Amino acid sequence: MKNHNLKVNLKYSVTFFIFLSIAIQIIFFFSPLSAKEIVNLKIGKTLPDLSGLVWLKDDQFLGVHDSKNLKNDQPRVSLITLPQSAEGVSWKPLKIDWKSVGGLAIDLESITRIPETDLYILAESSNYQEHRGRLFLIQFKNSILEPLAVTNWSKTIENIEAIATTKIDNQLYFFYAERGAEKPNTNIYWTTLSLEPFKIGDCHATKFNTPDSTPNIRHISDMIISSSKNIYISSAFDPNQDNGPFKSSVWKIGKVELNQNNLPSINLATKPEAIAKIDGFKVESLAIRLIENQPQEIFIGTDDENYGGVIRLLVLPTKNNDLHAKTR
Repeated sequence: MKNHNLKVNLKYSVTFFIFLSIAIQIIFFFSPLSAKEIVNLKIGKTLPDLSGLVWLKDDQFLGVHDSKNLKNDQPRVSLITLPQSAEGVSWKPLKIDWKSVGGLAIDLESITRIPETDLYILAESSNYQEHRGRLFLIQFKNSILEPLAVTNWSKTIENIEAIATTKIDNQLYFFYAERGAEKPNTNIYWTTLSLEPFKIGDCHATKFNTPDSTPNIRHISDMIISSSKNIYISSAFDPNQDNGPFKSSVWKIGKVELNQNNLPSINLATKPEAIAKIDGFKVESLAIRLIENQPQEIFIGTDDENYGGVIRLLVLPTKNNDLHAKTR
């Protein structure tokens, strides 16, 4: 009798464990945290690379992307809004009629605002027609980006990374720099800028060597000029591997001043001022935000290849003499 009861209990125990095993598998399969669901996780929509950045107003910026795709299925310019919550940065690709200015932009590397206007210049690097990249004059008005004109660089270029504009005595001046990777230095060029017709003049140059001692550093990955005519640049290290590691730094390197002939010149600081050192990110864009009666702010944008891009606000040294610069 005892043996019979033992067999019956064992039978029910085996049946119970089989049922429990099946139930667990069914629950695991249909659970929102199942292995199947984890494998098929939806990929997040990452902010694209920011190879150029400029402040528009309030919390809005224009960013350019260095797409080399010959099809118009990747964004070239986006409207970016700083985060208002934990949902993060929002961005929206902007449509542009590239046909009206000679065709689709390839490898946009920088953007600058023309002072006291709603006009901007976009710069291609050197991937167009044998190192003869283009400059695009555009207008951003009523949330519409309209191309107005196009011109070429006045000289053969190689890996342009940075452009900037400033205005002195009602004359516009245009500045640009090649990155100078794996070279002892690079040049900062400057020239006059005309809007009608849209063109740049003959260029002057000043040699520049970044204070960043990282081997094979890109001397200049972007450049901005403040309303006080101070020059800020970023330097960036890219190991030519799309997963990094990257490294960057931001510096105040000098000032645009008038020389004895009343012409602009670049007065490089004997000892550039370190603004920020950023480990793990490749800074390729700088932007100044000037809101009335508030200190100047500097934002960085990164091009971290497979990781996409980020936009961040820097902490400026308290001695920085641009802290109370006037709005543009």
